[in-house]
Amino acid sequence: MNKRHIIVREGHRDYCLKSAPHKGNPKTPFILLKGTWLEESGFVIGLPICVQVTQNRLIITPQ
Repeated sequence: MNKRHIIVREGHRDYCLKSAPHKGNPKTPFILLKGTWLEESGFVIGLPICVQVTQNRLIITPQ
């Protein structure tokens, strides 16, 4: 298994949650996965994926 070292970046939400009052454009973390290594791993353009979320772990699999 190859490892990729990626940094969680700072972004801004472009929408307002109905459950929370509007407080400007709050900061939100995001992860950008991009590169030919994705295609080499079988993640081609247009492929539907599933992201399983647990504490400190994301698992990305094709659907």
